[in-house]
Amino acid sequence: MSLHILVLAGGSGTRLWPLSRRSTPKHLLPLAPGGETLLRATLERVIGLGESVRVVTASAQIDGCRSTLEDVGLSGDAIIAEPEPRGTGLALGLAVGIIARQDPDALIASVHADHRVGDPEAYRASVLAAAGWAASTDSLATVGLVPTAPMTGFGYIELGARRDPEIWQQPTEIRSAAAEAAGKLPAFEATGFTEKPSAEVAKGYLDGGHHLWNLGLFAWTARRFLAELEAADPELASALSAVADAWVAGDRETATRLYAAQRVQAVEPLVLERTVRLTVVQASFGWSDLGSWSDVREARVADGEGDSAGNIMEGSVVITSSRDSIVVARSGRVVAVAGVEGLVVVDTPDAVLVVSASQSQLVKEVVDRLKADGHDELR
Repeated sequence: MSLHILVLAGGSGTRLWPLSRRSTPKHLLPLAPGGETLLRATLERVIGLGESVRVVTASAQIDGCRSTLEDVGLSGDAIIAEPEPRGTGLALGLAVGIIARQDPDALIASVHADHRVGDPEAYRASVLAAAGWAASTDSLATVGLVPTAPMTGFGYIELGARRDPEIWQQPTEIRSAAAEAAGKLPAFEATGFTEKPSAEVAKGYLDGGHHLWNLGLFAWTARRFLAELEAADPELASALSAVADAWVAGDRETATRLYAAQRVQAVEPLVLERTVRLTVVQASFGWSDLGSWSDVREARVADGEGDSAGNIMEGSVVITSSRDSIVVARSGRVVAVAGVEGLVVVDTPDAVLVVSASQSQLVKEVVDRLKADGHDELR
């Protein structure tokens, strides 16, 4: 059984506007530790874990993804381009179907390209742990992160009975420190998902110790995933099978037409929340989904990049008598900030963003307004 890695890299990251645009989405921005793009950092973490690595992206992002693949020594052709944006459920259904036609016994792990990770080795171990549980129990598997705060913007996974560690088997023949650590990570039956709970509920989850953050990091055999998809939505499963057939045959026109006719669905409600065969691996490592400019500041400060007042500065920036702010200057101008607290300022050649860090999730509303007002050149 060969392990194949899918890297999901199709999002637009509208919450990081004006840096993140359709042409330069979040995963193609230099937001990883050390200034690498998030996609490159993700690829470097998963290279060598299995037999192959493929990037699942949008058609408009093929060039940027291909360049990054080649930069890390992978084939620029290792791309599965979603014909139309239809969510992680359909993107994974298509990608798994394509791999299954090439390797019916495939074991597959799916990771996101736009997350910032502070401990690559612990991350690699969690991927291998989930893949091992998926293979040894013929179940879907996921990775949950031990919560460090009562976050209301994250999804949570409820823990059931602990899995017997004697059942777990290493998913590949590749020996590494991550492989050794993988077998030691605790795993549990997953008994439920909760998406974005209230502050009170999130605090209860933190105090109770029976819930983990959902990272969107999954593993399964191709056969098990396709069987679960068939059980959840037979009509969609049939449609995606036809799309995969057309794709493999090189008939992109038919693949696009059939795919575009389907509605958008995320993989969690489509498959993971319906299955009774789900294992969750408990992991701990520095992680952020960088869902807002406030998250970017906090992640970079946690990695020691900020000044003594918790400010993050990038470009030609002058900052004084201020704290807990992030100022990014990309226009060539000097950006000066004084006497502020918790502010986000992002200056680009064609747009300037100023927003309170505590309200940085409102950036998505700005992008929606730009779309409604016809400013496509700024999206």
